[in-house]
Amino acid sequence: MVRKLAILLVVLVVALTLSCPKKVTGIKGTLILQTGQTGDVRNCRVQLFVSSDLTGTPVKEVASSATGVDQTKSDFEFTDLVANYYYILAWKDLDGDGTVSDKDIVGIDGGTYRPGYGGSQVTVTDNKETDVGEITMLIYKELKLAASTSHDNNDLMSVDYSFNYDVTVSAFQVEGIDDPGQYGTKTASTVYHSIGWNVGGNTPPAGPYVLTIGGTWSGAAFSITDTVNFAG
Repeated sequence: MVRKLAILLVVLVVALTLSCPKKVTGIKGTLILQTGQTGDVRNCRVQLFVSSDLTGTPVKEVASSATGVDQTKSDFEFTDLVANYYYILAWKDLDGDGTVSDKDIVGIDGGTYRPGYGGSQVTVTDNKETDVGEITMLIYKELKLAASTSHDNNDLMSVDYSFNYDVTVSAFQVEGIDDPGQYGTKTASTVYHSIGWNVGGNTPPAGPYVLTIGGTWSGAAFSITDTVNFAG
């Protein structure tokens, strides 16, 4: 009788163990496209970082759900995590360059993405799945400068440049020397020319030159520095 009771207890313990679901140590949430934006947030890359500035290699990466008829939302889930503090970056690499760049769809937990900002810290504890709720996804805008040099009509150096968005320029310097003639509104994709650059009235020698342009873009100040090479 005692032996039968022991066997029954073992069977009961096994049955209870099998019936109890395994507890998940992880994170789940939903990517939501911000109202007024156009894009598909399904099958986004969702990455976990331990650094608040999102530097270094992601601790883990998953893809958000690629199914569903509503392209404005997509669920994601991390499982088997180590209890720790994390930051979440979700993005869709639309141009395939492997980095968050202009016109990619990007979101972070607890804020709006900008380079070096990871949003809110997410705490993961053992045997608990943390639900971060909705992460708002937006089309990321990155101001880019395209610049080159050429000989002008006086055999001096000209700087040719353009932006991918409309800007207002209030500073234009080559090697720290300003050209006030470049101040004002610049239209996206239009090539502008800063002419007559010289050294002591002569054609500058061949080599690299530091170009710095500053002003306002989308209501905020900007400053971009680039190196342009002159053939001489």
